[in-house]
Order: sequence, then structure tokens, then C-alpha cells
Amino acid sequence: MSNVQEVWWRPGGRSPFALDPTKPRLPQMGSMVGQFLIIFGGPAVGLVTIKYYPFLIEDRTLYIGGLASIVFWFLASFAMFGSESFPRGMPQFLKLQFRAGFGLCMSFLLLGLFGIANGYDTPLISRDVAVVAKHTTRHSDPAKRTYYVAMRAWPPSRTVVEVGAPREVYDRLSVPLIAIGTPQADLDAMPDSGFVRLIVGEGRLGLQWFKGIEVVAR
Repeated sequence: MSNVQEVWWRPGGRSPFALDPTKPRLPQMGSMVGQFLIIFGGPAVGLVTIKYYPFLIEDRTLYIGGLASIVFWFLASFAMFGSESFPRGMPQFLKLQFRAGFGLCMSFLLLGLFGIANGYDTPLISRDVAVVAKHTTRHSDPAKRTYYVAMRAWPPSRTVVEVGAPREVYDRLSVPLIAIGTPQADLDAMPDSGFVRLIVGEGRLGLQWFKGIEVVAR
């Protein structure tokens, strides 16, 4: 390229993160702040919900909903960010990466905001539910493994959901061990092998969120 100042990351010798002097300043500043909040705030807010107010729903519901949200916001980015929104000459694959990242971060942001609004300062309830199996992750150090218990969280439904459990609860449960990734149909068909006390929050937006489990004697 004959003019090194005109490559896409330095159009006219200007950093792509600098304000464009040919456009109004305030809209550009507002756009930069908004993008910063989505890119960095979205995952942070989403992780707060995942840690403190996780939805008590089937895994496949979360996966399908999350993927649908990412695709929706990826497509919506074409209406929100036109070609003029990117530095001149920016490769198409980098534009697509930005749009995919925007979809992911927006999905995390909405997940987080909904989860906090649903779960914050809501009352807790408990119920005894059947356990069908358990398994752990494969980490060589038992102290660093994640322990899962497969339970029927919505009696009388026989649908099974896997939730994280403290190691002491996991060790006290005399239930079958299963492989990671056991098909949902196989889990639903398993017989009841024990019971735990499930503690959930009564979400104000209609979704219960998982607080914890305790062993119960029967």
C-alpha cells in the first residue's frame, strides 16, 4: 500500500478509537460509552446472575434461549451499526467478529439485568425433591472439581435437572454415578434414589432461582 496512513486501523493517520473530526462529537461520545458498557458491563452483569441468581430451568432451555438471543442481536447489529460505523477499509471478517461479540455481550447484559431484577431480595422457599444420580467434573484435584446432583426439581414432573452441590452434600448422597453428558431422556427415565431439600427463590418475574440444596433424612 502506497500510503501507510490510509490502512484501515489508521484512516488518515487517525486512531480508530479517536473521535472523527468530521462528525458531531456528542453522538460519537455517547456511542463509545454505550459500546463500552455493553462490551465490559454485559459479561460482568451476566456473571453476577449466574453466580447469585441462577435460573432453575432445564439446561436445554438456557442453551436454546442463549443461542437465539445471540443470533437476534447479531442480526440486529446490522440495523444498529452500518458500514459508516466502522473504520474505513476495515476487513469484513473483523466487522463480523464485532457483530458476534456484540450479540454475545448484549445477551449477557440482558440475562444479567433480568436475573437480578427477578431474584434480588425475593423470599426463599424449600421443598423435598427426588434425586436420581450424581457426577463430578474430571479435574484431577477433588478440591477443584464441580459436583452435580441430578434431581426432579418440579414434582410431580419427572423432568430431571442437574444443579451444582457442595461436596459434603454430594458425598452423603448414595445415588448412582453417571457420566458427564448423559442424555436428558436417560436421566428422566432413571428411578428415584434419594431425596434432598431444594432451596429456591420466588422470582418476582415468574422464574424461580436456585439457592442451594441440603441432605434430608428419610
